[in-house]
Amino acid sequence: MDQPIRSAFSFFSKKYERILLIILFVQIPLLAAYFYISNYMYMFFPVPFGEFGTADVVNGYFMLLLFFFGQIPFIYFWKYEEQGIEKPLRNAFLQSVIRSFHFFLFFVVMSLAVVIGFGIFFLPGLIVMAMVISAPLIAIEEEQSVWRSLRESLQIFKKHHWKIVSVILVFGVTEVILSLLIQNLIVTVTTSYLAIVLIHVFVNTIFFPLFYLTYAFFIAKWRREMDLYSVDKTLVSE
Repeated sequence: MDQPIRSAFSFFSKKYERILLIILFVQIPLLAAYFYISNYMYMFFPVPFGEFGTADVVNGYFMLLLFFFGQIPFIYFWKYEEQGIEKPLRNAFLQSVIRSFHFFLFFVVMSLAVVIGFGIFFLPGLIVMAMVISAPLIAIEEEQSVWRSLRESLQIFKKHHWKIVSVILVFGVTEVILSLLIQNLIVTVTTSYLAIVLIHVFVNTIFFPLFYLTYAFFIAKWRREMDLYSVDKTLVSE
């Protein structure tokens, strides 16, 4: 785990069949709900070309909420696989359902804070996101409240803030660029809204899980280096 990016891609490729089930049963339904809400918002709150409106703010909020909430089953699956727990996928789904409301409340507040930060300026939103993004991972690893995990999330941010911001930006910018490139290619063939939506869904089903796993391996590495693990819950092998 000293090479988080390589470990994440290796995990993704080796466990892809099971990860695909999480994508099919969790991520795609969430993405479908997001695109439905997004389309609904732009229908009732049209935004003039080149301007920024209410629909954009709400769209950004729900996108963040989807991004944060969608990670839960992936992180549980990663945790159980690393611990060698039997039936890791089944347990991941089960725990995600049991603790979904707890995490959802946290993500509602966190997404709002990030959106407000982005509304002030891009950098404050990015900083807020980087400060709190580790909390759900810590909560899942330590089987504790996500609110209680905020303190450790801030500790990690204080020591590794540039690395956290870099991981977020690299994945975020790459995903946006790739989505736009593929979208432009599709538009030359068809202007169907459904085709464009499917392209974004496809790209997100690759980038979101890879980001979740990459960041999970980074957090595991940093927590080991900072000696933050509980003795009986360490996921990182020596």
